[in-house]
Amino acid sequence: MSSKQHKKPEKWWETGIIYQIFPRTFADANGDGSGDIQGIIQKLDYLNDGDINSENSLHVDAIWLSPINKSPMYDNGYDVSDYYDVDPIFGTLEDFEILIAKAHQRGIKVILDLVINHTSEKHPWFIESSSSKTNPKRDWYHWRDPNSDGGEPNNWLSYFGGTAWTLCKTTQQFYYHTFAKQQPDLNWRNAEVKQAIHDIIRFWLDKGIDGFRLDASSVYSKDRDYRDNPLKFGAEDTSDFESQHHLYDKDLPENHQIISEIRAIINEYDERVLIGETFIDSGLYQSVIFYGANQDELHLPFTFEFPFSPWYPGHLQQEIVKKELMTPRDAWAIYFLDNHDIPRHLSRWIECSLCDNPVGIAKAAATILLTVRGTPVLYYGQEIGMVDHENIPLEKMRDRVAIENEGESASRDGARTPMQWDKSINAGFSLGKDVDPWLPINKNYTEVNIAQEFQDRDSILNFYKDLIRVRKKSEALRQGSWKTLINYPYEHLAYVRETETEKVLIVINFSYEKKLTVDEYIESEHWLVLLSTHYEAKKIMDLPQTLQPFETSIFRKN
Repeated sequence: MSSKQHKKPEKWWETGIIYQIFPRTFADANGDGSGDIQGIIQKLDYLNDGDINSENSLHVDAIWLSPINKSPMYDNGYDVSDYYDVDPIFGTLEDFEILIAKAHQRGIKVILDLVINHTSEKHPWFIESSSSKTNPKRDWYHWRDPNSDGGEPNNWLSYFGGTAWTLCKTTQQFYYHTFAKQQPDLNWRNAEVKQAIHDIIRFWLDKGIDGFRLDASSVYSKDRDYRDNPLKFGAEDTSDFESQHHLYDKDLPENHQIISEIRAIINEYDERVLIGETFIDSGLYQSVIFYGANQDELHLPFTFEFPFSPWYPGHLQQEIVKKELMTPRDAWAIYFLDNHDIPRHLSRWIECSLCDNPVGIAKAAATILLTVRGTPVLYYGQEIGMVDHENIPLEKMRDRVAIENEGESASRDGARTPMQWDKSINAGFSLGKDVDPWLPINKNYTEVNIAQEFQDRDSILNFYKDLIRVRKKSEALRQGSWKTLINYPYEHLAYVRETETEKVLIVINFSYEKKLTVDEYIESEHWLVLLSTHYEAKKIMDLPQTLQPFETSIFRKN
């Protein structure tokens, strides 16, 4: 199967690599046990020191920061109480301005998480709105009278389950929240709300940031008449969010108008990107609409089908093929393996793999992520093979919103533990000797850490570094078409990235020794090894007849 012919990418977000940072657990500069902006500044050279020939950094092109706005931290920053300031936990607005300047000096773009579906209940807007029915900001949120029997206005459910309506005792009306009751939804039908958010967007763009990742960007719009959602056929637990067809509480047509207006603001500035989180019932098939009918909404819509695929060649290729077929001609895909909301990929995939070698899975997964046609997003620590911390005591868990609404097992803390920099105390994350880190360090930090993997030529980290360098030097891997050489892969993947001047072949073996049968589709002689787990780089060779156990190789036609 061959991809459609696409325009040559010209924007940095199409050819670059984005690196997501969870600021609370990336690097702690002041020794209080909590990550901060100064910590990120101190680690910029690790991310990209500005010298492509340097062996000392990853050479990513952009960093995406999970929320740094002022917040009561009920949902770790995804509940904003002041859009115009940085939470003191992370530092100051001046610290952030320094981060932008120093990142740009190294060629690193800066992307901010923007949470505008809802605010914190502690935001001054909501405090005013909830004070009385006549307050000027009353209509900034969704307020409704009880129904005829005194209950909730309709059957809408919170993402966490149960009713999405909470009664305000002061005014005896209910307010709506897609997520927790501490996160009331803004009313995007109110022109003043829209203008206030647009002002916030311009404020940060004027500061020099390079774009936004819109949180929960598919749920901004709600039905004007607040109609009940229909139940899915056979739904038994009617309090479960998935029991309903969410026709009236998310992804209404107006949602796309909201995003297109934000995109119009983005377009007023040079080279800024708009990324969005889309989580909707129809998955990828519906998410592609978020590019916009005229490519005037999101540049890059996040979807979850690829990371949620089983670790199996056929399923992974199926998701890649879907992206190839569904991505509009003049648009660009985005891929990721991990983020702050889901278990890390090694923790997910090692359980369902025939391979008991996590290093092999990590290298294979990295190769797919960085050689498919789309923008790759790395989550901090995946480049060293970090896995979930599975034994965090309840008293040390921090994911309050998940624990209080869904239970201890729903905590996302395991995928948010501190970055493992070295084998010193606190894994080098914090120099505070008498302060416990905000989340416990994973016990494997003495073996899995950046300092140690820098020294090990065969480490996951050095493989990522080499892979990124190969990608940056290859026009085909950055911009070329994608074509599979195995229509129905069973135990290995083989696909080609190609431009008019370069052809690159990627082969990944998911099992033990396996015959490579691609010679009927592609010439087998004279290939240059760009990167391999089994062959020396820069070697010119004919394609092997047999793949080595769990081999990952990238060849360029010589």
